[in-house]
Amino acid sequence: MDYTIILRPLIGAGIGYITNWIAVKMMFRPLNPVKLGNFTLPFTPGIIPKNKERLAESIGDSISQNLLTEETLKNTLLSKDIKSKIKENIEKYLNSLDENSLTIKESLCKYISEENYVEVIKKLETKITSSIFDTLCEANLGKVISEQIAISAKEKLKGSILGIFGGKSIVSNISENAELKINEYIKTDGKQIINDMVNKELVKYTSTNIGNIASSISSSNINLVSIFMDIYENFVIKKLSTILGIIDVSKIVKEKINSMDTLELEKLLLLIMKKELNALVNLGAIIGFLLGMINLLF
Repeated sequence: MDYTIILRPLIGAGIGYITNWIAVKMMFRPLNPVKLGNFTLPFTPGIIPKNKERLAESIGDSISQNLLTEETLKNTLLSKDIKSKIKENIEKYLNSLDENSLTIKESLCKYISEENYVEVIKKLETKITSSIFDTLCEANLGKVISEQIAISAKEKLKGSILGIFGGKSIVSNISENAELKINEYIKTDGKQIINDMVNKELVKYTSTNIGNIASSISSSNINLVSIFMDIYENFVIKKLSTILGIIDVSKIVKEKINSMDTLELEKLLLLIMKKELNALVNLGAIIGFLLGMINLLF
């Protein structure tokens, strides 16, 4: 029996298998350059360890430009399935609020410190106070009130002796003085009065039970789910591009890959491509076997 017929294809398969196996291993090994004196052996370190930075840059650019694009993320975040899940979670959360016995302050202090809570409330108090105060100043409340005083006084004095003899002049003087005094009072004391009122209301509101607030809103027929969904959609449409610009996905991926140990990177790539690399090694065996069979013809 001529064993050449069997050996040649088998030897070819073995060579093909070993060659491709070595080629795959050389992608990751050796991890460091191998030197003979001052001479560095070719293909050391392996392809991936040697080109780690370029690989990181290519992967980062590919992900940011082709995978996690603004359009892709918008389509995903605004898809029917995602919106349905978000809506479902919002409904569950809002329903759970009815049974929440914590006050707003107690609830917030679960996530931030007492010191930060006080700072936030103080800033909110200052912001609301300034907004109301500026509005009052712009409205020229003194003039509005003095005009109403003048109208009322003229109505009262109409037909009276005082109204006939100098009544208009008296009313005008009173009106002008009232305007000055009121505006002066608002400028000097108005901010503090408003601040005290705002502080009182904030203390009252933050001390309110969350469950009571939720029940009150529910009974008012306000569709909070719809409001939150509108906020979510508008946020995705208008703010996603800004967020992606700040996050810089490409930079994050590059930094993450560059910070990884070479063995970690190898493990990650093998996790992704293990079947494909094994298929490549097996393909080498198949091609070697076929070449061995063809060689029998010559």
